[in-house]
Parts: sequence; C-alpha cells; structure tokens
Amino acid sequence: MKQAAKKALEHPLIYGSSIMVLGGLLANVFNLLFSLFMYKKLSVPDMGILQSIITLITFPSLLANAVNPVVVRSAGGLFAKGDLSAVRGLYIQFSKFLLILGILGFIIFYYYLPSIGDFFKIKDHFILILADIIMLLTLMSIINIAFLQAKLSFGTTVIINFISAFAKLLLGIGFVLLGYSLHGATGSLVISAALLYLLGFFPLRFIFLKKLITPKINTKELIAYGIPSALTVIGLTSFISADILLTKHFFDPVNAGLYAGLSQIGRIIFYLTGPICGVMFPIIVRKHAVKEDFSNTFKLALLFILIPSVFISTFYFIFPNFTILFISKASYLAIAPYLGVFGLYISAYCLLYLLATFYLSIKKTNIYFPILIGAVLQIALIIAYHQNIAQIIMISFSIVLLLVIGFLLYYPYATKK
Repeated sequence: MKQAAKKALEHPLIYGSSIMVLGGLLANVFNLLFSLFMYKKLSVPDMGILQSIITLITFPSLLANAVNPVVVRSAGGLFAKGDLSAVRGLYIQFSKFLLILGILGFIIFYYYLPSIGDFFKIKDHFILILADIIMLLTLMSIINIAFLQAKLSFGTTVIINFISAFAKLLLGIGFVLLGYSLHGATGSLVISAALLYLLGFFPLRFIFLKKLITPKINTKELIAYGIPSALTVIGLTSFISADILLTKHFFDPVNAGLYAGLSQIGRIIFYLTGPICGVMFPIIVRKHAVKEDFSNTFKLALLFILIPSVFISTFYFIFPNFTILFISKASYLAIAPYLGVFGLYISAYCLLYLLATFYLSIKKTNIYFPILIGAVLQIALIIAYHQNIAQIIMISFSIVLLLVIGFLLYYPYATKK
C-alpha cells in the first residue's frame, strides 16, 4: 500500500499537478484577496471597469499564449536532449517575434485609444494607457513562462507567479488606501506584470551564455503546427473573455459590473483546474514523441478536472448567497440565481480546455476549426441576444457543451493507432 502510494505520487502528472495546483492555489489566494479588497472598496461601476481592463489586456496576449504549445512542443524535446544551443536559438527567434508584435500592438492600441474608450464606455484614458503598458509586458513575459514549462520547471513557475500575485495584492491595497482608487488598482497590475517578465529571466539565464552558438531554426514545421495551435488558443480564450467585453458594451454600468463579478466568481473553478492542463501537455508531448501510451495520463487529468468542477458547481447551486457574500459584498447578491448555472458553464469550459490541450499535444491541430466557429457563434449570438444575464450564460454554455460532446466522441478516432 505504501509503495503504491509512493509510486502514485511519483507519477509526473500527479507530482507536477500537485506543485502547480498547490502553488497556483497559494498565488490565487492573493489574487482572491485582491479581488475581495477591490469588491469592498471600489464601486460596482468601477469594479466593472477594472474587470473589463483585466479581460481586455488578455486579448493582445492571445497570440503570445498561442505560441505556448509550439514552444513547449519544440523546446521540450530540445531540453530532453540537452541541446541548449538549439534552445537558445528557439528562444531568440520567438523573443524577436514577440517584441515586434508587442511594439506594433502598443502603437495601434494607443492610436485607437479614444475609440476603444468609447466602445467600452471608459472615459478615463489614463486607465487605458496603463492597460496598454500591461499588454506589452504580459506579451513579453509569456515566452519565459513557456520555456520554463517546456523545461518542466513547475516549481520555478509557481514561485514567479507567487511573487507577482503577492506584489499585486500588496501594492493594490496600498495604492487604493492612499486614495488612488481605480488608478491604484490598475497601477498594481502594471508593476505585477513587470515583475512577472523580469523574474522569468533568472532561471533561463543560461540562454545568454556566449559560449552557446545560436543555430538556425527551421521555421517551416513551427508555422505548420503553430498557426492552428494559435487559432485554437484564441478561440478558447475568446469564450471566457468576449462575453465580459460585450456585456460591458451592451449593458448599463451596474449590470456590466454584476456580470463581471459573476464571471470572476465562476472562474474560480478554472483557476483551480487550469494548471492540470499545463502539466499534462508537456508530459503527453514527450510520451507521444517516443510512441509511449498516454491514455492513462489523459484519463487521470480528466478525473482531476471533473471532480473539483462538479463539487464547486454543486456548492454554487446550494450556497449562492454565502459564496457571493464571502467573496464580494451584498450589492452583488443580484447574481445569486445565476451562479450555479454559470458554474456549470465554466466546468464545461474546463473540460473543453483540457480536451483541446490534449489534442494539440498529439498534433491533432484540426480542432481549431470547430473551436473558432464556436467562438464566432458565441459573439454573434450575444450581439443579437443580450437582453439579460441569463441569455448570455445560456448562449455560452450551450456552445461549449456541444463542443465538449463532439470532442469526446472524437477521442476514439484521434487516438486510433
């Protein structure tokens, strides 16, 4: 029994997931405390703006996040072979791409800043300038995190995220108490993003050693795998971002703030289970590369996501008022009737995220097509039907659930030898 338990704990998915989930929980405690403090101190309209900014800054980093599967798949094999020269070449190539992309995105966002402010009903342009800076920093930091994941340095990744989240909490509280309100909350996000970027260099400093000769990297295969992977990640992120941005545009400030609060509480399920996908991906990539059986790793990851998702969703159904009052304040009790259903939606999204990550790890990149169609359909339906919160939730839930069912049915064909 003792040997069996030891063997189970040594399983790379269980070991890596334990580090990422526990470390993620610790970091998310600070993220949760940050949200709790802001919900208590900021008005509902201001909180709606802050949540919209947090969502908005994820969109330009979509392309960078989309690079993640490509980096992990390419660099993971190079790390396993100990070919640090090739790793350096890959890192430099991706860094140049993201730097050009980041500067271009920064200029475009700044140029259209008045129009963006009008669309999202944000009159304070200084807030949007801060968001522009955050987007550039986030874009650049993703390459470091991706290489650490490829290196299987889960502990280091956790520490960096922990420091960044702690700084955000500490500075956010300090700035708001000093009277900077929404500016202070957004300013803490800027500093947190800067820390995330700078700290990522330390565990990867070997890349800058002069004795390593940078080889020429063949980009043909990277592009063939990278483009559909990028489109898959863009579609997945759109599912939990587009709804917030569209409600910010179509709803009045109070209802937009309420929906942002509902989304924040519901996403707790994803924050808890998301790290499992990040751990599973490089493990299955390596197993698939050497033609080793990976089905048990996938099924274990599926179980790890299903159990907490069902538990938390059930808790949301039974104790919605308690959950809302614990996380926010009484002014958000209006979202109580929707919390359970929204929990089911996020649970379905977690399963979709896992399935998509799994298929990308075994090079089944054709999944980008149904995911993109689903994401576009969600946006189109919300634009057409946005009378109330329930309508928004049911549109998103129905599309994601259909994709989950379809991907589960696809599994036997995708894994057929």
